[in-house]
Amino acid sequence: MSAAALPRSLAPFAILIGGQLVSFVGTTLTGVGIGIWVFGQTGSVMTFAWLTILTLVPAILISPFGGVIADSWPKKPAMLAVDSLSALSSAVMLALLLSGRLEFWHLYANAVVSGLALGLQRPLFESTTPLMVDEHRLAGVNGIVHSVAGIGQVVAPVLAGTLVATLGLTTLLILDACTFLIAFGCTLAVKVPNAPRRDRAGESFFAAFRGGWRFVRERPGLYGMFWFTTLRNYLFATCEVVVVPLLLVVTTPEKTGAVLSVGGLGVLAGGLLMGLLARRRRLIVWVILAQGLTGLAMIAGGFSTNLVVIAVALALAFMAFPIEEASSTTIMQRKVPAELLGRVASVRNMMSMSAPPLAMLVAAPLADRVFEPLMRDGGPLAGSVGLLTGTGPGRGMGLLLVVTGLVTLALTIGGWRSAALRNVETDLPDQNHEIPAQTPASSHQMAEAIGLAR
Repeated sequence: MSAAALPRSLAPFAILIGGQLVSFVGTTLTGVGIGIWVFGQTGSVMTFAWLTILTLVPAILISPFGGVIADSWPKKPAMLAVDSLSALSSAVMLALLLSGRLEFWHLYANAVVSGLALGLQRPLFESTTPLMVDEHRLAGVNGIVHSVAGIGQVVAPVLAGTLVATLGLTTLLILDACTFLIAFGCTLAVKVPNAPRRDRAGESFFAAFRGGWRFVRERPGLYGMFWFTTLRNYLFATCEVVVVPLLLVVTTPEKTGAVLSVGGLGVLAGGLLMGLLARRRRLIVWVILAQGLTGLAMIAGGFSTNLVVIAVALALAFMAFPIEEASSTTIMQRKVPAELLGRVASVRNMMSMSAPPLAMLVAAPLADRVFEPLMRDGGPLAGSVGLLTGTGPGRGMGLLLVVTGLVTLALTIGGWRSAALRNVETDLPDQNHEIPAQTPASSHQMAEAIGLAR
């Protein structure tokens, strides 16, 4: 039996990704906490929204470079560099806050740096996973990773609000700095393999990225899956934009937090369920079915004002998220060669991360200016659709959820009818992600890697 065929221990990857997930939760808490602090200082929703936009847009723009770095540079130094970038930005924020010199533009600058780190980090870890995890464990591990990250995103708004109110923004920034130290230490503690190197002498960053884009475009099933998950993210982000305001209309902030916490349990359930689904080869089926479950949950939640129904619907929608994300990520990791995986992952991330800011810019005005007026008492749809959904404050947002759910179901049907998407796992061969022999990077190799930036 060759060394490559021996089962790989999950311990190194668990240490590596565990540290990063701790840091991710800390960064998410801080980002939400800063947003809450800014809103409390200004009362401006747009100021709050700009923090999200200034995080996502740099992440999208830097993704092509992140993919090339993931494929070309030694992974461990690149990971440490990205963590250091985030830690330095948080340290500067903390110093400014303690000295009383923190201004809003500093917060916006920090959001940009956080976005750059996110765009660099994701392809690094998505391309490293199949090098450290056996193929038969890949889907289950991805399920756990996405469920933990999803729980952090769901719980962060509730926990951050409590921490800012009780401990203050300073304590939150100190906690974030501690999570960076944990991530840095975990990365230092393990051996991180690199992808096989290819000769790219004289190749620019953009030319290297186009190689990843060309790989995706030449494979209709993979290209279709990327678009399918992008549209799904857009529709799901529309749900996220309106669900908190909708809950705040029908109940108290405390009960809103409780409903969102139930959604977090749904994310955990989805990750655990992914451990069972991982044994099946036809993961694309679960990508499509999870989409359908999300659509049904949106429709049920939009029609109802009962908190129990909304909580169950939210839990089902969030449960579907790690199933679809983990399944589609695993398919990508199985079908893309290791030396291209970073760039292909960056293509996928660019597409998927473009969805939330677009949804934010479209869904919020639609809810305020179109759907809410349509469904108010005596509004144009009060005597027709209002008989099913009810009328009054919040019912327009409920109708927007129903419409979004119906579009999600239509996307599910379209995905199932697409032969290229449905057969992506059989049409494309699996790649053998063997761990190559690792040697320390020489000065010549480092110089060559740095030369790619020119």
